[in-house]
Amino acid sequence: MAKKSNIDIPAIAVIRTIVFLFIAFVVFSVYARSVDFLTTSPLFAVKDVLVDTSIRFIDPRDLRGLKGRNIFKVDVRKVHARLSAQYPQIAQLRVIRQFPDKIKVLAKKRDVLAQVRWRNKFLLVDTEGVALYNADAEQPLLPVVNGIVLRSKVVLGGPVVSGSLRAVVDILNQFKGHPRTARLKITAVDAANPSKIEFVLDGGLRVIMDQDHVPLKAQKLDVLLAQRNVEWARARYVDLRFAEPIIAGTDGR
Repeated sequence: MAKKSNIDIPAIAVIRTIVFLFIAFVVFSVYARSVDFLTTSPLFAVKDVLVDTSIRFIDPRDLRGLKGRNIFKVDVRKVHARLSAQYPQIAQLRVIRQFPDKIKVLAKKRDVLAQVRWRNKFLLVDTEGVALYNADAEQPLLPVVNGIVLRSKVVLGGPVVSGSLRAVVDILNQFKGHPRTARLKITAVDAANPSKIEFVLDGGLRVIMDQDHVPLKAQKLDVLLAQRNVEWARARYVDLRFAEPIIAGTDGR
């Protein structure tokens, strides 16, 4: 004779289990229908790709595949990675969805600061020392930085690893922060010696700096340029490495 089971499941537990399974089924059904609606409805098909006005140089073909796709199926991280790799001259890139049917590409164009003579080419860098691109020929209106030795691999879109170049970038940025030094037309920079960095101006005047107290020295130069008793047309160089700047004239003084 078979033994009677000792397991006595209360009716309320059975009811709770059934209710739970029913609710789970309803939730899953609603979720599945919602996902199907969001990923297939024409309402969420990308109609426009809006690009920040400062980076309109981006090739439209690089974004053409986004139009018509479901906005939820656009991998914005993948788009971000591709644009970052293709356009190192852009900064603060963001690719975002604007519901229901737009993709926005927001960024800023990096400001080119100088060009570094390197491997028979010219490496253009921005105000943060980030490598932008290589040019075969010298670019007009940009100072040419000589004497930089780059021992690490240069990655476009990344900062150039060089203490000497970092010093040059800092000095040039400081010059831009003052009214008179900002107007200086620097044609070349000799950065071979970090203790004697020479900036050659249009006209031949040389400004000699080092890496110490750069903001103060840039300010001193700005004040000097305002002095009317200095015959800048006759000056050969101004040396700012000392407590009192040295100005040498064409007569050797």
